[in-house]
Amino acid sequence: TAAPLAAQQKVQIVPSPLTQELQKLFPELASGYIDLSGNGKPDQTADLNELVAESRVRDGQFQAQELLDFIVGNWRFIPLDKLKAVQSSVKATPGALNELIAIDFAASLEEAIRQKEAMGDGLYLTPSAYKDAMGRMGAIVSTMSAAYKKEGAKGESEFVAGRDALFGMIEKGYPLPQDLPEDDRATLATAMVNAAMKEGTANPARTRAAIRVLGQLKAVEAAPYLVQLAGGKEFPAEAMRALGEIGYKPAMPVVAKQLKSSTDLAVRKAALQASGAIGGAEGLDAVLDLVKAPARDALPPALLESATLALAGIAQKGNPEPRIQTALRELAATDKPAVRRIAATVLGSFITPQSTESLLALLASDKDVAVRKAALVSLNRQKGDTVLPALMKTLKENDLDPELKRAALQAVGDNPGGSQAVTLVVDALADKDAEVRASASAALRKLYLVPANQQIVSGSLTRSLLASQDENFLAEATALLASLADPSSLPTLLALLQKPQPEVKRSAAWALYRIKSSSNTKVVDELQKLVTNESESVSTRANAVRALGAIGFDSPQHNVWQTLVTAAQMRGEKYSMLRLFAVRALGQLAGGKPQAVAALSRIASRESDLELRKEAVGALKSLAPSSPEAAEALAASFAQAEDLELRLMVVEALADMGSERSAALAGELLAQALSQAQKRRLVYALSQGPSEASAAAILEAARDEKLGELAGAVLEGYPASLMAPLVARRLRTETDKNVLAVLQALDAKFAD
Repeated sequence: TAAPLAAQQKVQIVPSPLTQELQKLFPELASGYIDLSGNGKPDQTADLNELVAESRVRDGQFQAQELLDFIVGNWRFIPLDKLKAVQSSVKATPGALNELIAIDFAASLEEAIRQKEAMGDGLYLTPSAYKDAMGRMGAIVSTMSAAYKKEGAKGESEFVAGRDALFGMIEKGYPLPQDLPEDDRATLATAMVNAAMKEGTANPARTRAAIRVLGQLKAVEAAPYLVQLAGGKEFPAEAMRALGEIGYKPAMPVVAKQLKSSTDLAVRKAALQASGAIGGAEGLDAVLDLVKAPARDALPPALLESATLALAGIAQKGNPEPRIQTALRELAATDKPAVRRIAATVLGSFITPQSTESLLALLASDKDVAVRKAALVSLNRQKGDTVLPALMKTLKENDLDPELKRAALQAVGDNPGGSQAVTLVVDALADKDAEVRASASAALRKLYLVPANQQIVSGSLTRSLLASQDENFLAEATALLASLADPSSLPTLLALLQKPQPEVKRSAAWALYRIKSSSNTKVVDELQKLVTNESESVSTRANAVRALGAIGFDSPQHNVWQTLVTAAQMRGEKYSMLRLFAVRALGQLAGGKPQAVAALSRIASRESDLELRKEAVGALKSLAPSSPEAAEALAASFAQAEDLELRLMVVEALADMGSERSAALAGELLAQALSQAQKRRLVYALSQGPSEASAAAILEAARDEKLGELAGAVLEGYPASLMAPLVARRLRTETDKNVLAVLQALDAKFAD
């Protein structure tokens, strides 16, 4: 296991050009850690350890490779620019050894950067770090709010210190707490307005952070100040993004003006983002003007994508403007895949023949898989008559992309008319891609939930199973058939038991367990063969045993009990599961054979496996309700058992058998440290056999004050001829106050 070196003290780092570069990027390495959470101290929590480990050589010092192991392993916490700087340092640092290091870490660093870009470059916090940060930020804001109310020199000092600490966290990327009290939220908003207007270009990082916070707070009271900034030259992009988050409609004239007149790409993208978030006629007109042909052909791809997203945002706010749909249909035909994908996604919300026509065209002929998938999902949302034929046509394509195929299968499962495509979905169970097979299985399960589809799904599955030799299909389809547990599949399941694949036989036996059919003796025959066949897998044999128990059928011709007893008596840890289910199954058979009772009695009294003994006790309770031999074996098991739960189960079984020994054993058990729940179970068990001994044991349980009411209620149901003299005698000698309370209540009851 990799060992971390102690932090907060100088640690040895092997001197090399690469370790020097890494220390420049992470100065805290001198103390043996990397500040992943950005709080200026080494954290060691259940979900984050910032101490660098000696992952390669246990020599009390860090090699460059050990530092890189740590960086790659914790890429989620490291800013993207630092990851790229690490990659550049590894590539650029000279030296023979470093050339090898560069080769070894090239792929892992590239993958870390790729994943970080996909995740986004925000601060990543573990649950414990997030909880800690929210607590600290909430406390800082609360301190600022209290200082603002107090005023004075002390209040001034506390406010400034809190504000600076808060900005320190915000500028590192920490999110704001979501549940600030209203007074604290208002103070924070005012402080952020002040910072944004005061700091300006003198401290641009703080100004940007303040504007960002105002957007996150959705501070409407700050909107007029943000509008000023949005119309200016210094921070228009940040201000417009914040106004979009607030949803401030009066800002739209300024936003529209920036969109039309600014030459800065970032500003125009922010204006589009705000237009999509806020909506409004002015914003819509500006966006539509931007995406019209031929103007859109001159737009940078990123701006066209942002414009399409803006239209999507406006449309998703319920704007019914027909021009939006027209523009989206035109954008769906551009040569930019990202734009077509966004257009396809939004067109699904327009339930019109025109939008459906565009989506069908994209699904049928677009070269980009992501675009086709977006069109497919949108069509499925529309649920029109043309959707299912398009899905079926897609599923019939040769070499269909797996991601698109999964989406099509999911859509069929969601479609009300999906039963028409059942054959195509069943065929997909043979796909070489495991995720496609899983999607097909999930779709068929959904379709089967509709009663009218059950025969269609089951019939198609069983026919294909009988005809197929494809191993993927047989395994996936048999597992699905087992999960459906359709009784009509019984003949097919019998045939599947003859297949050579262990997975198929295991699932088929499991299906027979779930169906629990007792009307087909051929099923019992085949299951018995599986149980006794040493060449079958243990899991297949265990499922066959469970099926025999669930069916519960036996006859002189079959002697299922004998098969199960043989399985129950097998030795070796590999058969432990088989033995357990065999013992349980014996308890489920109709009518217990003396030999089966004898075998279970031996297991209950002599077996070293505690859980197996418990199963045997439960089986005897079901199988031999009045067997003297079983009662004797259970009593012997009680005497030998140290486990309280097993002893309690024995008493319950004996009580169910009507054995007089249950009361005596219950009294012995009550002298041990039973829980209240276990004592309650003893009272329940003893209540089945009214006798002086059982009454005495129940009264013993009543020493527990919490069981007095239950004990009294049970004993009230005992015959008066039995209870009246017993109560009279006990009242003369009893000293326990809880038992006396029960006896006095019973005395009054029987006196009446």
